[in-house]
Amino acid sequence: MAKVTTNKDGALVMKMEGEKEIFPGFPRGHLLFGSLSKLKHEVKNQIFNESWRKLEEKLAKPAIIQDIKQAIHAINEFVEHDRYEMVPPEKMVMPVREIWRAFSVLEAKSKGTQREKIRILKEAITYVMQEDDGYRFRLQWIVQIFNPSSWWFKLLFGNPVRDMEIALCELEQAEIVGDMKAKIRLLRRVVMLILEDPSIKSLFEELCKEMDWNKLKLDRADKFHFRGKYFKVDFDRFEY
Repeated sequence: MAKVTTNKDGALVMKMEGEKEIFPGFPRGHLLFGSLSKLKHEVKNQIFNESWRKLEEKLAKPAIIQDIKQAIHAINEFVEHDRYEMVPPEKMVMPVREIWRAFSVLEAKSKGTQREKIRILKEAITYVMQEDDGYRFRLQWIVQIFNPSSWWFKLLFGNPVRDMEIALCELEQAEIVGDMKAKIRLLRRVVMLILEDPSIKSLFEELCKEMDWNKLKLDRADKFHFRGKYFKVDFDRFEY
């Protein structure tokens, strides 16, 4: 039903019987429903659900952000467990490979615990994005709204934190399933909280400048396969 091969960039892709577009990546079921699922569950609980609960309880934001920073070290346990399952950077699809490259530049510039945290984030994010195309496609989709590499973004915008919030609001509207809309609202609230921390905001702004966001854009094959995931892929062009 599917032939695993590489494209001209060296990335793993699948040629699937009956599909006119090649599928970007090679998601592996034993990871999606096994150890990767455990990693995503840990991130969701330790960072997002816990942070939401603490915000609802009116706890001090600096304390919540500090807890989030500490949770990154807990995530490392899952990253280390799956290290030998991770696709090497040269085999990652282009958007994920670019995320790896940009984080690697920031990692090389950093020292001590900051460097270690960037390394953990780099490996965790690229691992999830490479294996779970649902997350990857959604990140790629917002690039049509949030693209610090484009001339129009530099001309018309300039506040990446504010503009990321706008992009996440649009992402919520493009979701079809109510449960996913709620997840995006949760994501947006916690991400905006994290970006209130000066050191994290500075890192985010550096990442925005370093990353070639144009390499994250959805291409024709991405859109073809994304349309099967209960998402308004053409939300910017058509009314639903």
